[in-house]
Amino acid sequence: MLVVLLLILQSRFASAMTQEERREFLDAIRPKAERMAGQPVRFRVYTLNNEGGWAVLVGHLMAPEGKTLDWSKSKDCDPSLDKMLWVVAKKAGSGWHVEEMYICSPEPPYWNLDPEVAFSRPCGIYTGLEITGNETAEQRCRAHLARKRRVQQ
Repeated sequence: MLVVLLLILQSRFASAMTQEERREFLDAIRPKAERMAGQPVRFRVYTLNNEGGWAVLVGHLMAPEGKTLDWSKSKDCDPSLDKMLWVVAKKAGSGWHVEEMYICSPEPPYWNLDPEVAFSRPCGIYTGLEITGNETAEQRCRAHLARKRRVQQ
């Protein structure tokens, strides 16, 4: 009984990537981030959730060691605003394909997720992403799916 409960709980939460998987993920998203930034970049990762072949990264871009990012080279970035990095990627074969990327979001994109798009992905990829003081994006996703199931019954 305890084993079954642990398996159920484990399946409801995002899994952590191994160091190798994390490196592969970052290497896969780097070319798009560098094109958007107009220069080489490194990543500062605050959150990296992975579930069911989907991943979400929240962080920010950094310049290579000893350099400073020149935001004037980036596409659509205001140098005076905050610059959150938001990436949603899907595992495709042996690699990752970027579905969404914002390199200079002034506010967290997960505050305003489109339920029909975002919540068609596994809810566990939104683990720990706080929308309000008492609600996370994962909770909002699970509530949306529960409402859809009730309506379909």
